[in-house]
Amino acid sequence: MTSQSPHPRPNVLNIPPDISFVDCLARYLLDQYGDDLNAFGQVTILTTTRRAARALQNAFLRETKGKPLLLPRMRPLGDVDEDDLILGGDAALPGDSPDMLGLPPAIGSLRRQLLLSRLIQQRDPDGLDLSQCAGLARELARLLDQVHTESLDFADLKDLVPDEYAAHWQKTLEFLTVISDVWPTLMEAEGSLDPAKRRDLLIRAQVEAWQKEPPTHPVYAVGSTGSIPSTAELLSLVSRLPQGCVILPGLDRYLDDDSWEHVKREPGHPQYGLSRLLDRMGISRDEVGDIIRETARSCPPSRPAFLSNAMRPAETTDQWQQAGPLEAEAFDGVELMTCPGPQAEALVIALLMRETLESPRKTAVLITPDRDLSRRVSAELKRWDIEVDDSAGSSLDQSPPGVFLRLTAKMMASEADPVQLLAMLKHPYATMGLERSAVRRFVRLLEIRALRGPRPAPGLDGIRAVLDNRATRKTLPEGLMEWFDQMSELAREFETLSRQPDVDFRTFLIAHIRFAERLSQRHGEEQPHLWQGHFGEAAASFVSDLLQAADVMEGINPKSWPELLDNLMSGQMVRARYGMHPRLQIWGPIEGRLQRADLVIMGGLNDGIWPPEAASDPWMSRPMRKDFHLPVPEKKIGLSAHDFQQAFCAKQVVLTRSEKVDGTPMVPSRWLLRIETLLKKFGTGLETPVGAPYVQWQARLDQPAAYQPVAAPRPTPPVSARPRRLSVTRIEKWMKDPYSIFASSILELNPLDAIGENPGAADKGTIIHKALEDFIRAYPDTLPADAVDRLLEFGREAFADLLAFPAVWGFWWPRFERIADWFVAFEQERRSRFKPAVLEQKGTMRLAAPYADFVLSGTADRIDRSPLGELSILDYKTGYPPSVKEVDTGIAPQLALEAAMIKAGAFSDVPPGEVTELAYIRLSGGSPAGEFRQASKKKSAEELSVEALDGLNRLIAQFDREATPYLTRPRPDFVDRFNDYEHLARIREWSSGDGDDG
Repeated sequence: MTSQSPHPRPNVLNIPPDISFVDCLARYLLDQYGDDLNAFGQVTILTTTRRAARALQNAFLRETKGKPLLLPRMRPLGDVDEDDLILGGDAALPGDSPDMLGLPPAIGSLRRQLLLSRLIQQRDPDGLDLSQCAGLARELARLLDQVHTESLDFADLKDLVPDEYAAHWQKTLEFLTVISDVWPTLMEAEGSLDPAKRRDLLIRAQVEAWQKEPPTHPVYAVGSTGSIPSTAELLSLVSRLPQGCVILPGLDRYLDDDSWEHVKREPGHPQYGLSRLLDRMGISRDEVGDIIRETARSCPPSRPAFLSNAMRPAETTDQWQQAGPLEAEAFDGVELMTCPGPQAEALVIALLMRETLESPRKTAVLITPDRDLSRRVSAELKRWDIEVDDSAGSSLDQSPPGVFLRLTAKMMASEADPVQLLAMLKHPYATMGLERSAVRRFVRLLEIRALRGPRPAPGLDGIRAVLDNRATRKTLPEGLMEWFDQMSELAREFETLSRQPDVDFRTFLIAHIRFAERLSQRHGEEQPHLWQGHFGEAAASFVSDLLQAADVMEGINPKSWPELLDNLMSGQMVRARYGMHPRLQIWGPIEGRLQRADLVIMGGLNDGIWPPEAASDPWMSRPMRKDFHLPVPEKKIGLSAHDFQQAFCAKQVVLTRSEKVDGTPMVPSRWLLRIETLLKKFGTGLETPVGAPYVQWQARLDQPAAYQPVAAPRPTPPVSARPRRLSVTRIEKWMKDPYSIFASSILELNPLDAIGENPGAADKGTIIHKALEDFIRAYPDTLPADAVDRLLEFGREAFADLLAFPAVWGFWWPRFERIADWFVAFEQERRSRFKPAVLEQKGTMRLAAPYADFVLSGTADRIDRSPLGELSILDYKTGYPPSVKEVDTGIAPQLALEAAMIKAGAFSDVPPGEVTELAYIRLSGGSPAGEFRQASKKKSAEELSVEALDGLNRLIAQFDREATPYLTRPRPDFVDRFNDYEHLARIREWSSGDGDDG
């Protein structure tokens, strides 16, 4: 067939921003070829992405009302938007065949990341962990793609002058020079090409082929801005083909010629890319025709005209002063809603989208580059059982299989840390072939019986030892041990490898996956839950790619595996295939460039999001990028501005932003500020009271229908249910906070220990008590010459394994050493007057009461006896002892009641005698290390004991009346410092006076 010469002048058309691009394009092509189905099927359309091709297919269906139609051949220029190469994404390649031109295949993203990680680590094997290198490798891969996208060569790095840059950039430049020498050889050995380089070669090969032999069928390149050099070259060629045509999105017709010249020098302007493309084609704006279809017009032409003026180059903003009057209908259907924070913004958007469904066939779309906002909106829509399609998809590391794999990795790397172990076992995938209800029961039992309280020894064997101890005491529920042993056996291989300092990567990965598979085995199913669904398929594909790339790795430190896995999974996007809502969607800004919906919500309009913040490049400084001819960050802003301008021209537009994010005030998008500034000239603004109801509704959506003020609790249980036995230490709590006695002794609600907690203040008191008790039992009469050393030995025995905790070794032990010095000196002086008589003595005393006898129990820390037979009750305190005022008023009656018990003969091993002294020994280990203090300076021990016993009898009689409530904080002057039931009593709600949460 005879080849045809290209047109001398480019054939370029434009679809204005106020017209739906894909709808107008579909109608235009149908008008051109619709009568000849055979000819229509021969048309080739080059789209920017596969998603753009699908949008055009849907537009054809809408225009033909679903009639059968032989569609044109649609070839996306890349699986990922061409602008994404500048924005930082991976490249994909067009072409009729993967073997086109016999080019090597593109290297897999995971394999390339691992290869680059190894190269980076080789530069500093001792200072850089492999997981850190993987993060840097991802950024280096982006730099490689940018270099190939801009048709640059790393060999040109040698032309840069290192002395012109800071010292750390000189080191980076030296490393990049090594990459330029090593990487091409490595790629040749791999038999692969970088994705962007292969994409560039294919496009240029296509250009060369069409130059030699232009196609005889129509070719349209649609929706591209030509921001990639090779794409711009292809567009330029298509515009000159005999039957070629380039159709641009949203070329500005309103800027004056002088401002248009400024646009060509301002990369941050929305029209920068189009202006450079037209220059490359050698044509002016006036030579570009418009495709206008009035039925596809989404807003009045006055709106894009206003936007053009608002977004004009900075050098010409003085022309705002000459701006003509604003047409009344320009901003019809445009609202700005400012929300308090991201969650409120997400809920406002969800309400708007949900309201859309009340109108039959009406569609709504959220356009935002903020992935956090899109996730929040998706979650909020689920309250109405709405699953919405997010075109960007979800990152694999945030998907259920990805989270499960990460949890299993973290659990093993942390040596079965209790929190990490529970996080893994509570994931829905952790079933081990059992019914999920049975697994939940075992996990709860494991948490309560083994993981709450002091941290077990490292590893699953450490937890097994705790369970063995419980089993010895016969307190272990049936089946728990067998279930835990089954789980431990599944993890045995993975745990064994995790304990080694360096393991073979492939062997370790297989062990991890085998453990995750077995753990996620569902009851009655053959395939592990881990690989089910579209997320499971994506996870399986990820693991398969990782196994194929395993030969790149040598050894790996298992401790770095969780972070390395996070870095490898991050950015691996997974898109749902079906089951999404047909009328609600979430798009990225580039998709909003070509498509329309009845309601367009533009979310996240804060600076740093729209436009995105120009993130720093870890491999090249701004001057280095400029000297190397890489695009400046402002080019990214310009592309984003163009997408903003296109989306703003929808029929109904709602703009949303958050005033604060994490408590930090946010700056509105610079484009919003420009629009608002120009609108002020006309005495108006974007934000109107119309949007206020949505902001108010979201604040009220989760509020209760009616607010009931909370009163302080006044429980009055039957006397028969009230406790008939309390210890002397509980009597003080009974007086200070009776509600705590109600909750613990009547409701039998006991606080749970923290999970895997480190030793706390209570443990410190117990340990010091034990050391002092053992020391005094060993030397009840005469202290040895090396008494301090002997006491320290008893201390080491009492501290035992706790000395392995850094806090215990670094803080508690030095304090105990000071306590030992002080205590020995105190004992030497003390024993000239008193000798220890009994230690940790338990006793009970029965008291007559109106309803029934009441039993008072107690344990005296230490009772001393003088040569005259006088008794002294001592109480060790590692914290603060009660104040003298509390003792004198009877609010702290512990020692006084113990004195009363001695008088009544409640302690079987204490010979009769007069109690003459009640005292506290405070052992802080600070300055001073210890302190001896009489309980009272005004009252004798006899007076205190009589008053305490009388007060207790009155208290018992009072609570033996059913009308007496168990109040919380009945004495505001004496509030209990340690209250485990504040939340149950809802103190913060009722104590504020108006029911507000204090």
